[in-house]
Amino acid sequence: MKSYSKKVLLLLIIGLSNSFLIQGQKSEILSHVEPPFWWTGMYNPNLQLLLHGESISSFNVSLKYEGVQLKSVNKVENKNYLFLDLSISKNAKPGILSIKFTNEKKEFIHKYQLKEKEKRSQVGQAVTPADVIYLITPDRFANGDKTNDSTEDTLEKLNRKNHDGRHGGDIKGVLDNFGYLEELGVTTLWLNPFLENDQATYSYHGYAISDFYKTDTRLGTNEDYKKLVDQSHKKGMKVIMDQVFNHCGAGHWWLDDLPSKDWLNQWDSFTRSNFTNIAASDPYVSSSDFDLLTKGWFDINMPDLNLENEFLATYMIQNSIWWVEYSGIDGIRLDTYPYPDKHAMSRWMKTLTQEYPDFYMVAETWAERASYLSYWNNDKANKDGYTSNVNSISDYALYYSLIRAFGKDGNIEEVYKTLAEDFVYGNPGNNKVFNGNHDVDRLLALLDKDVEKLKLSMVFTLTTRGIPQIYYGDEILMKNKRPDGKVRQDFPGGWQEDSRNAFTESGRTKEENDVFNYVKTILNWRKNAKSIHEGKLTHYQPVDNVYVYFRYTDMENTMIIINNSDKDYPNFDLERFNNSLEGYTKGKDILTGKKLQNLQSVNLSKNTALIIDLVK
Repeated sequence: MKSYSKKVLLLLIIGLSNSFLIQGQKSEILSHVEPPFWWTGMYNPNLQLLLHGESISSFNVSLKYEGVQLKSVNKVENKNYLFLDLSISKNAKPGILSIKFTNEKKEFIHKYQLKEKEKRSQVGQAVTPADVIYLITPDRFANGDKTNDSTEDTLEKLNRKNHDGRHGGDIKGVLDNFGYLEELGVTTLWLNPFLENDQATYSYHGYAISDFYKTDTRLGTNEDYKKLVDQSHKKGMKVIMDQVFNHCGAGHWWLDDLPSKDWLNQWDSFTRSNFTNIAASDPYVSSSDFDLLTKGWFDINMPDLNLENEFLATYMIQNSIWWVEYSGIDGIRLDTYPYPDKHAMSRWMKTLTQEYPDFYMVAETWAERASYLSYWNNDKANKDGYTSNVNSISDYALYYSLIRAFGKDGNIEEVYKTLAEDFVYGNPGNNKVFNGNHDVDRLLALLDKDVEKLKLSMVFTLTTRGIPQIYYGDEILMKNKRPDGKVRQDFPGGWQEDSRNAFTESGRTKEENDVFNYVKTILNWRKNAKSIHEGKLTHYQPVDNVYVYFRYTDMENTMIIINNSDKDYPNFDLERFNNSLEGYTKGKDILTGKKLQNLQSVNLSKNTALIIDLVK
């Protein structure tokens, strides 16, 4: 230990005292600094800090740090905010950046951390058609930590009896059931938003965010989420984060002290959105319809964010980058994509792609026709000059045709016709294809509780073009209809008090195990099926409600036959498909393991499917 003179020790004590004083003054004045920290070595050298504190705009701001320049200090309508524009050069080193604030009465320093940017382990687009996305509503999946069921810093407490209430599921519950996810064979996790939703009621779903930088304490911590991503990567799985740009929650701290009046889209009285997604792309749209879509509030507890405000748009884009860099996620799903200012969203897409080339970003684009959706998935500017920069859309057109096809008295020609419209897209192979999610009735309910039709829908979803996604619990025949709180039902066995544990074979019924194993078989075969991952699609017009299509590369060929009819075809003739069968003589149905010694005909039972790996 070094020895110091009394004079030096006294100076050290004084210095420490001043340090604590500075920290104390900082905490009294600055209540929010966001992003909370940043990184060196980013593609974009610019960083904009949001500072919130009592009369913070009365302070002069300065800093001295090699490689970092304070480009501008921006004041806004509210004197309690400042926006600092920094430029961080490629030569800047990680460390603590001292930002000095002075006015006539006070002086303090805020210590801001710059971390070193980590190299991402994933190369190229993180989520591809080789993956299968599994969507989870975390409050309803599994309760891994009972101590956070209700927390002191959030208003709504546990009430599992209320289908719209908090049920106690959390991040640890997902981690605890990784074995189930691995057995099922999914490769990518998408959790509904896990960020803080602090409001008195209806907070479980996650879409009314009250802090964009903080995990809801009833679900865990930021570190818990990062642990989920790290654990997924160790298991060879990926993670997509659900982000919301269109609105925040009524409990957000902004609402007590808005930076400016135009931070939100405000009306004389509460005005709800018309929820008409196509108004964003309609060339003949009225200004009133367009304003209702883009400026109307999603709900009374979800204030509408105005992304025409440049400071807010930058804030939200930086928040996305912060989460990618902090947690190491593999993709982002953007909620209600057509609702916010579309130019800000295009900027978001472009900025994220520049920072993380080929990073997966899927837009929720809820419209029933491919022509509507193509406005967002286009490889060139639209006729109005708008370029979306979107690289994946939610294929609602195919979803609705799928439900019609496999529903009561449905004809599979519905999906055939919808796929025939793929010429309108820039990249249809990147569309997210799904047969269920948190916003619609359960798949089994929509298919009139017909389990065989559910199986057929799984075959189609998991073998057609695009990136497939399934909703938790559909593989064990959850069957609730809306309201939303009932659709997002608890997974049996996720709670200690549950009467059965459907995460295990013994906890599932015979029928549930049959469907679980059916989906599991497809998913685990699919992991190595390059014909599905990389292959082209050729399909044949359905006849008598039987649909045949091929997924193929130069080296592999898979034939899918879906008999959507109530008729058996004991000798279903394959001659019509000889162009696609050329060069192949045998096959194996991956669903049953049955080998086909020739490709002249197959036995096709009613309401069944065959997935045939072809052999030369």
